[in-house]
Amino acid sequence: MKLVKEFKAGKLYTENNFLVPVLEGSNLEMGEQYGALMLDSMQQTFDLVVKHEIESGSLDQEAIDLWVNRAYGTGSIRTKEFYQGVALGTGWTLENVVLLDQIMEYGIYKEKLHSFAGCTSIASFGDQSKDGGMYIGRNLDWSPAFNKFPTVFTVRKPNDGSYKIATAGWPGMYCAFTAMNEHGVYLDVHDGTSMGGSIVFLERPSLLNTLTDLLSETADLRSIKSRFNGMLNSLSIIFTLADKNEAVSVEGSSLGGNRIRKATDDALVVANSFFNEDWGLGKRETVSNSLRRFSNMTERLAENRGEVDAQLTRDLMDLRIFNEDGSFKENGGCTKPALQDADLTNYQTVFDINDQKVWIKIPVPEYFADWTEINLKELWK
Repeated sequence: MKLVKEFKAGKLYTENNFLVPVLEGSNLEMGEQYGALMLDSMQQTFDLVVKHEIESGSLDQEAIDLWVNRAYGTGSIRTKEFYQGVALGTGWTLENVVLLDQIMEYGIYKEKLHSFAGCTSIASFGDQSKDGGMYIGRNLDWSPAFNKFPTVFTVRKPNDGSYKIATAGWPGMYCAFTAMNEHGVYLDVHDGTSMGGSIVFLERPSLLNTLTDLLSETADLRSIKSRFNGMLNSLSIIFTLADKNEAVSVEGSSLGGNRIRKATDDALVVANSFFNEDWGLGKRETVSNSLRRFSNMTERLAENRGEVDAQLTRDLMDLRIFNEDGSFKENGGCTKPALQDADLTNYQTVFDINDQKVWIKIPVPEYFADWTEINLKELWK
């Protein structure tokens, strides 16, 4: 990776147009480093996704106060200090810093009526993988607007006793969309509103900020599962959770709590529908073809039982769900490099949990970036 900028203990690297800020110190210091290193990209992103909401009146002062207090006022000291640091490093108001970070959860709230995003994850471990290691592939599918600014892989090295973490997101959006900590605890998020209900609780803390706290404080899957079991979600959401030894899915409803779905034969597929039978719900397709993506990737894993490694995971995640003419692809996968249903694949990641390596890719032709390796073992030194 190419080092392009430094600020105090923070460094900003680039590779294939991915931005990799590496932050070190207290949460305040890491936030300041992030703000100083990422200011230009943050401004571009703010102008594209937040400014219009303010100018249109959707985010009036009353709504701004609500969303800022929801994320900052109820946030942990870790969250507050990081936000304060970003404001210091950018010279922005605290309001604008918080609004940009919360724009995805705000977007889910504003959408209200239906699930509009599709994501897919696969996990292989034990007898499913080639060497018994944990390999996780993940597609984040959402709005095409999110390819208009860089994809960011943020690496944190805190000095307060918290665990080192790394997260994939966008400029000014540093919550744990797709993330891992130094102990190999992995987490990613999927829209669950089509099954769990589209109700967003405004008077509950921001779930997305809580995820950073969970990753900063838990060293194994058992511990992070327990934290989820004791939590009320602010919105309906589905998680992939893993450590070096096991993977599960947490299906979360803002109205009905959480259910945990275990892997079958050391393999797990996660999409945007609830599959845990304890809900008592029928399987429900979404506008983003969740059931099709789920069955495709379940079949592909079964065909490759005992052979999965990081390269094969990348190959499987690259399989498309649609043909060029819009028909479903025979022996297809889950990737949508173009807008052929409700969304497209903004970015893809593959994590080798045991070796602490990550590969990230943008399949969208206009913004294409091929698989790019990030060695967390080196960056976390």
